[in-house]
Amino acid sequence: MDMRILDALNAMRDTYGDGVFYNLTTARNLLNDLAPTMRKERIQVVNFLDIGGYFQLKYSDKTYPLVRERLARQLVDTFAVDEGVAEWILNVFSLFLGFSINDEGAVYKNEEPPPSEPRKSLQDHIMESRPRQAERNSPYIGDERRPLMTIPRPAFPQVKRAFINIRFAQKISADYHSVAITRDGQVQSVGTNSDGQCHTNTYDWRDMKAVSTGARFTVGLRADGTVLGVGRNDFGQLNVKSWSKVEKISAGSRHTVGLRDDGTLLACGQNRYGECNVKHWRNITHIVAGQDCTFGIKKDGKVLVTGNNQGGNLQVSHLENVVDIGFGSPTRIIALLQDGTIARVGKENHMRRSFAGWKNVRQISAAPDYFAGLFENGTVRLLAYFWPDSGVEAATMDWREIVAIAAGRHHIIGWKSNGRLLAEMLHPDIARNKGQINVTNWEM
Repeated sequence: MDMRILDALNAMRDTYGDGVFYNLTTARNLLNDLAPTMRKERIQVVNFLDIGGYFQLKYSDKTYPLVRERLARQLVDTFAVDEGVAEWILNVFSLFLGFSINDEGAVYKNEEPPPSEPRKSLQDHIMESRPRQAERNSPYIGDERRPLMTIPRPAFPQVKRAFINIRFAQKISADYHSVAITRDGQVQSVGTNSDGQCHTNTYDWRDMKAVSTGARFTVGLRADGTVLGVGRNDFGQLNVKSWSKVEKISAGSRHTVGLRDDGTLLACGQNRYGECNVKHWRNITHIVAGQDCTFGIKKDGKVLVTGNNQGGNLQVSHLENVVDIGFGSPTRIIALLQDGTIARVGKENHMRRSFAGWKNVRQISAAPDYFAGLFENGTVRLLAYFWPDSGVEAATMDWREIVAIAAGRHHIIGWKSNGRLLAEMLHPDIARNKGQINVTNWEM
């Protein structure tokens, strides 16, 4: 292998960490050099791994062997890739994503192996896993295909339940940009600012208690119950200056909803499907504005909804003891119940069985392509719909001691118990990174 490729790989890891394949242009060129025998299959394989394979491998953790086996089958069956090529490409991807394979075939991720099983360097792994020059038509990992396994992570101390409350979700929010209320009551924003949605670091945006992000706009709730808005206002979604006595806010795609201290609601913005027809609602304790719809949770845990109910996607009559709604897309909506489990809104369709293993959930957050769940022990799990449509359990992220989360379109931010923020891109295309993860220097 040309040493310039190894130098490029090391430089990419230094720059992007385990998200080395965020740079897809460089990734395609590297795959072309590393696997020259793929030729016509290369584009299909890269497209497959861009989102689906990347996401599944990155967060597979203890399920790594099963995820790897499934991806190998899909590469062979769906993309007609030679089995040896599929195995080799998955091996290289795994190494780039932070996995290390020792001599016994055990796989480690982001943690050091026992002293008796030293970690090999990235260069050694790539040199060992490259196709043999004499057998270019059938590249493979080695003479033996050994089963892979992961070492269980150590137990982490549980985060106190008192820290974990939906109230915290009002302090951070994400869409194409990230917004948070810092320790001094100011609002910081980073990310896409095409419509001025990040213009929140001004004198007016002080003494804030809640923030919420919509599609290219931001709304903020002041401690005195008044509301501010910046960004796109093409449907009147920022016409909130006259609001008062507001306790909670929620920004949808094109409308804004406010919950007043008497349990009634205010709404402005697009009302094409009746998503703003909420003035007659009473006894509401929590609100969620989605795409073309609005949810209101009552004191008794029942749910009211108005908006685009095409195909029965907003069916909520079966729901009880609800504390929050996670709106990903019109056909992907979930509810968090008081017992920490997940229920589906609307018809089951492609989301059946997806959340069977989710227990003790303290907060949910949603984006069009994935759901995020914050668990009582302070860990975060993701369920992605990048590939396939039936949903892929992405296991547990590396984050620990998290007290609140916010799902953006292509990234996620988390609030740690020590007041620091974490952020990570979840889409492998670096072009979608507009600085929305630059939040680690904020103090909450």
